[in-house]
Amino acid sequence: MSTVQTKFQDGVFEIVLNRPEKLNALNKDLALDLSLAVREAKTNPEVRAVLVYGNGKGFCAGGDLKDFGIDIDNPTEVREFLQVGHEAVLGLYQMEKPVIGAVHGAAVGAGCNIAFACDIVIADETALFSEIFCQVGAIPDFGGLYFLPQKVGMHIASELIFTGKKLTAKEAKEYGLINQVTVAGLAIEKAKELATSLAKGPTKTLGIAKRIMHQAPYMSIEDALQLEAYGQALTFQSRDFKEGRAAFIEKRKPEFLGH
Repeated sequence: MSTVQTKFQDGVFEIVLNRPEKLNALNKDLALDLSLAVREAKTNPEVRAVLVYGNGKGFCAGGDLKDFGIDIDNPTEVREFLQVGHEAVLGLYQMEKPVIGAVHGAAVGAGCNIAFACDIVIADETALFSEIFCQVGAIPDFGGLYFLPQKVGMHIASELIFTGKKLTAKEAKEYGLINQVTVAGLAIEKAKELATSLAKGPTKTLGIAKRIMHQAPYMSIEDALQLEAYGQALTFQSRDFKEGRAAFIEKRKPEFLGH
């Protein structure tokens, strides 16, 4: 059985972590399968939105401390394992398509950071988030040291990383780490609804906006405005902008094709 399942329907590419007997804990196989699935979603022009969630009782329990599938006493193997996993995280973060994460149960350690690599995160009330690495003497990986300071600021990030504090879904939303909390069992359903809706949108335009948003915090306002001007110049040439403009003038609903 593959450690990652994929599904494609109505423009939505689903990436499903699939080691339910291990709470989808990451090992070498899962890191590789996840990386391959993300690459497929990124490069397939028919994919217009991506949905990430876990099978079984939780999203992802972090690294499989009992068996990573590598020799953890070999620094080269550790580095290569993480490079493969980091390729998946980078793909989710940089993909010029909307990426939705649906979280139930545990999303801790690397699992927490896979969720935070998504553009929008919907969690149900059973979800639990934690940068739990310090409790086993490790540093955050899979983007934790990047995402946390960016999302909540350095002081809160330091608290979460230094203590491994566990956050309920409600607390994670209050911190600004996730977008929505549902009742138990509804996160995946709600996330699928959102992904399906976004897959009907102007995909190229959303991708340009996503790329600029990721760069803007590290730029001057002048440079950010320059990027917006270049991005808008490209957007205005797209088929979807022409359709959206025509639909607005004709007072009808636009039919976007994602290009």
